[in-house]
Amino acid sequence: MVTNKEYELKRNALLQEQAPFVVLNKNELFAERENFYNVRGVSVMVTPHVQNRLDQLIGFSSRQREGLKQTYGDNTMVNLRNGFAMANCVANPKKFALIANSAERIIDGIVALDEEAIPMRSFFNIVEMLADKHSYEVEQIQSSFNATYGITVRLMPIHPKHDAPFDNDEFVTNGLYLKWNLGEIELGNYYLRLICTNGQMQLSQNALEHVHRINDTHMADILNSPNQSTLITRNWDSFKNAANIARQTPASLSEVHYGKNLLLRHGAPEDLAEQLMPYSRLLDMYGSKGLHVPAAQAKSDINMYDLFNRLTDFASHNQVWEQTDDRSSSLMQQSMRLFLRKRDIQTYYDIFS
Repeated sequence: MVTNKEYELKRNALLQEQAPFVVLNKNELFAERENFYNVRGVSVMVTPHVQNRLDQLIGFSSRQREGLKQTYGDNTMVNLRNGFAMANCVANPKKFALIANSAERIIDGIVALDEEAIPMRSFFNIVEMLADKHSYEVEQIQSSFNATYGITVRLMPIHPKHDAPFDNDEFVTNGLYLKWNLGEIELGNYYLRLICTNGQMQLSQNALEHVHRINDTHMADILNSPNQSTLITRNWDSFKNAANIARQTPASLSEVHYGKNLLLRHGAPEDLAEQLMPYSRLLDMYGSKGLHVPAAQAKSDINMYDLFNRLTDFASHNQVWEQTDDRSSSLMQQSMRLFLRKRDIQTYYDIFS
C-alpha cells in the first residue's frame, strides 16, 4: 500500500514530468514533407510512429502510403495528406493531441480524442475524490516511461473483502482502478487472487466506464454515477457463477483455439502456446477418428476453469516479457472476457469417454 506522503510525491513528480501537448483538429495540420508538419505556423518534426498514426487518422493505410510514395513520389503523398485532412474524409476522430519531446524538439506521441483532452491534474482530482468518498487507499501507481502516455492508479479499500469460491482459491474482490491518457479515463474494478503460499497475488481487471471529457458536470456524473453503487461488486457474482459452470464444463476445441490465439497474440512462442492450449493435438485426434465436426461442438480434454487458469498463470508468471509489460494486463482482461462469456454448447462430440 502507498502511504499518503508517497502518493503525493509520486503525483507531484508525474505532474512535473507531463510533456507539453497541443490539441488540433485534423484540418489544422499541414504536411510540409515526410515527417515534417506546419502546426499553426511552426514547422515541427514527427517520429515515424506519429507519421503512421496521422496517416491512419486521415484514412491512409501503411500499404496505401508506401504504394503511393513508390509510384508517385513524396510530393504527391504530401499533397494527398493535406487534401484528405482538409476534406475531412474520415469522420472520427475529429481532434487529436500531439505530444512533444521538448528535449529532442520532436513530436513523439499522439492521442486521438473522442471529445477533448483530459488534463492529468483532473485525473488525480477524480482519484482523490473517489478514494475519499468510498474510503479507499492508493495501492499502486504505474506510469509509462513518459507519464503523458498513460497512468494507472489502483485503489484498495481500508477494509478489503475476501471471498473463496472454492477451497484454496481466495480472492480480494473489491479493488478499484482508474486508467488515464489524454483522451480517456477508464474506471473499473479488479480482483486480486492469492496464487502462491508466499502471498503473491494475481490481478484481473474489469472496465466498467469510460470518460472522454472533464468539467464540473462530468466530474459530478462520475462521482454520482449509478455504477457507483455496484462498482465494487459488479461482475463478482458473474465471476463466481461462471467459475462454477467452468469447473463442470469442458472447453470446446473452438475455445481452446481462441485461448491459443490469445497467447500467440500476446507474445507466447508457438510451442509454449500449443503446450498450454493443445489445439493442434486435439484437432489431429479428432481427424484420426474420422470426425470432422464444428470446433464449437467438439469436446476437449480441458475444462474451462483449467483453460482460464492456464491463460492467467501465463500472464502472471511467464518469462517472455516483464510483468510490467502492458501485455500482462491485456491478456488478463481478454482471458476474463472469454471466461465470462456464454459457453459454446452443453452437448459435445466426445472422443474422450
